[in-house]
Amino acid sequence: MPLSEDLSILGQSVKIGTKTAPNRFLVQPMEGFDSDEKGSPGPLTFRRYGRYAKGGSGIIWFEATAVLHEARSNPGQLHLWEETLDVFKDLVRHTRQTAEKEWNHEVILILQMTHSGRYSKPTGFPEPIIAHHSPILDPKHNLPETYPLVTDEYLDGLQDTFVATAKLAREAGFDGVDVKACHRYLVSELLASFSREGKYGGSFENRTRILRETVKKIQSEVDGIFVTTRMNAYDGIDYPYGFGVAQDDPTQPDLTEPLKLVGILQEMGLPLINITIANPYFNPHYNRPYDFPIKGVPVPDDDPLLGVSRFLEITREIQQTYPDLPVVGSGYSWLRHLMPYVAAGVCSSGGAALIGQGRGSFAYPDSVKDILKEGAMDPNKCCVTCSGCTQIMRDGGRTGCVVRDSEIYGPEYRAGVRFSLVRLQEEAQRCRNCAFATCSRGCPAGVDVPGFIRAFLENDIDRSYAILKESNVLPELCAYVCPSQKQCEGGCLENIFCEDPVAIRDIQRFVARAARLKGIVGVDVPAAPSGKSVAIVGGGPAGIACAIVLIEAGHHVKLYEARNSLGGTPREIVPGYRMSREEAAAEIEAVLAPAREGGRLSILFDSALGIDLSLEDVKKEADAVILAMGLGGALSLGTAEGVLEALSFLADVKADRIERMEGKVAVLGGGNTAIDAAMTAVKLGASDVYLVYRRSFAQMPAWREEVDAYLASGGHLLALTQPVAYETDETGRLTGLRTVRTELGSLDASGRRSPVPISGSEAVLPVQWVIEAVGQRLPDSLLEELRRSGIDLTKKGLIRVDEKTFATNLEGVFAVGDAVNGGTTAVQAIAEGMRAARGGVAAYLMTSSA
Repeated sequence: MPLSEDLSILGQSVKIGTKTAPNRFLVQPMEGFDSDEKGSPGPLTFRRYGRYAKGGSGIIWFEATAVLHEARSNPGQLHLWEETLDVFKDLVRHTRQTAEKEWNHEVILILQMTHSGRYSKPTGFPEPIIAHHSPILDPKHNLPETYPLVTDEYLDGLQDTFVATAKLAREAGFDGVDVKACHRYLVSELLASFSREGKYGGSFENRTRILRETVKKIQSEVDGIFVTTRMNAYDGIDYPYGFGVAQDDPTQPDLTEPLKLVGILQEMGLPLINITIANPYFNPHYNRPYDFPIKGVPVPDDDPLLGVSRFLEITREIQQTYPDLPVVGSGYSWLRHLMPYVAAGVCSSGGAALIGQGRGSFAYPDSVKDILKEGAMDPNKCCVTCSGCTQIMRDGGRTGCVVRDSEIYGPEYRAGVRFSLVRLQEEAQRCRNCAFATCSRGCPAGVDVPGFIRAFLENDIDRSYAILKESNVLPELCAYVCPSQKQCEGGCLENIFCEDPVAIRDIQRFVARAARLKGIVGVDVPAAPSGKSVAIVGGGPAGIACAIVLIEAGHHVKLYEARNSLGGTPREIVPGYRMSREEAAAEIEAVLAPAREGGRLSILFDSALGIDLSLEDVKKEADAVILAMGLGGALSLGTAEGVLEALSFLADVKADRIERMEGKVAVLGGGNTAIDAAMTAVKLGASDVYLVYRRSFAQMPAWREEVDAYLASGGHLLALTQPVAYETDETGRLTGLRTVRTELGSLDASGRRSPVPISGSEAVLPVQWVIEAVGQRLPDSLLEELRRSGIDLTKKGLIRVDEKTFATNLEGVFAVGDAVNGGTTAVQAIAEGMRAARGGVAAYLMTSSA
């Protein structure tokens, strides 16, 4: 390995066609997988490229960006098309302006265009598009010999797709585009398609056709932007399934064809070429030119330094064969703080013109700044080669440095492992496929849990989702917010055998999301309408579930919602760390879209019963009415400045109307809303948070895993403590919570031992805020309207219904959800909505029709 302590050469400029790179450093294209579902760059994308621009590299090679939706290797992979172009323009502008402000130099920006081929996972579930069959790679992807190959016609069209994307890249402001030909993605796989028949396989000319012809088309059709490629010079897997591999020994490169191809590309006018080897994604040492563990591929037992040296030698041979073509070398991350000395030695000896950093840039985005200005790298900022970023890529999460950027990417790593396909399939294999399954009995909707898990394990997302939908029309929403440990997972037999239930909720979330991204979750709208109209009051889970079932039965639905959006509590109240507004909306919007577009669903927002409309008015416009309102009212201990109602507080936080909370906070209650409020107060920065609950810890109705998380965050729990009244100052500002200690007495109507105040135990807890979560009820305006309409109510002030039909005492009026059950889980609300629509409402409409 060449070494030089004179690092000055690394700061020299390099001519790249008509442009000039201000130094020899280049950020390699490392995917962050942090786009939105359309493929637009997200906040973390802007953050990443802003850090690279501040870091000082002369060239920033933007990460692999899909040219088609089906070409994405991850639902979060960037995708440049008409609908995302404007955000890409902003990203390019942001990156250029940041580099100019920090360095006063013009940075060169290159976009890597990709088709993921056999690694395509646009929904998070494998949808391989392969160029040839490989006895080494096919088993890894569970592909049978009969799995279809991509057609020549598809590849012909793909060339034009690359050209169209290059035009958009030019419009976005990039200087160059890269037709990605590395790491076994589609173009790279074609280079090794010795066994393929037709014009894209067999001979060298055919195998290199798509790369050569695509480059030529871009050059002729897209002015003002240069074209290049990042190319595998050595695949490291057995001939004839690898490119640049010795026929008798896959551990040895044979650069005859790669050198020939580079020469052709130089003659075509490429201003630089980026060289890499093997595939890093399953390689604990990126710089070793092997891809393991794959059967048939040897696992090296040599030192990683030999792998780095091997990488440098391959790059050196290409650079010295074509000394006038700037070649980008890579494989430096493992060297850590010694990287600049090897890089300087490589450049000084003609081993490469440009130094690329991949994982090193993830970990240490300002390394170039330290090298050029300080003359050294900080060892404590370097990549530790843990492959954590690679693991997130494999698991489909948002990618970055787990160690050096742990505040953001530590949770991403853990979430990635949790929801990785490999882990979920292992979990699915643990399912005992029970008859009359206790997990299904634990689910209020009665989902066939073994059935949907079995279909998932058989790689049949469509059937798995169909099984879920039969009992739960909003399975993705429920997978975020329902207490699986008390429901389906609570009934799993693995709880008995090993105290570790199958991860039912995680598998459900994966399946539902994959189905949504595949576009198969929309409501099935019958061609012929029934001629019946149903009004639903309330756009939360119960109301939406009713709507879906009724629309699929052919009826028209008019949905009245008091807020300006659908989703109810999950969207508006459940804290963002459990489910964001965007996550809550995604499934609802996708499911209802066909009905809205087909004219079978009308939605009237800002329409609250008892305020904006009357039940009488609603009844006039429909053949049946379903009341599916939530509990918007709250019980209160009193009023004072600093006393907040929990639901309003949570809604304000989720809508970013409250971003900070200072001082001490008392949260009254022991249910899930109280826990959500307390945890939220902790996250907002409150100095101390006290959960005040009048019963014992064992009697708390809140889900135990949420309570444990709250306590682990530093929150306090004052059990057997009864709130009595508020203390205020002369201005009416809260100064304290008056409490009394309690002990448990005899059983009350709830079946729990009642709290009994202990005489003489009164005290005042000094707090600046109180959040009340002591109970919910129907709001006064709604109660007044129900009473005026003649609806029967229970002693608890809830709507009385027939247990089987959900019919109220008024003909044609039904009720479901929290207004009936007093507030439970989303899945129970959905189950009630579906049962009412399929049962009582369906029977009534049929009878009234007759």
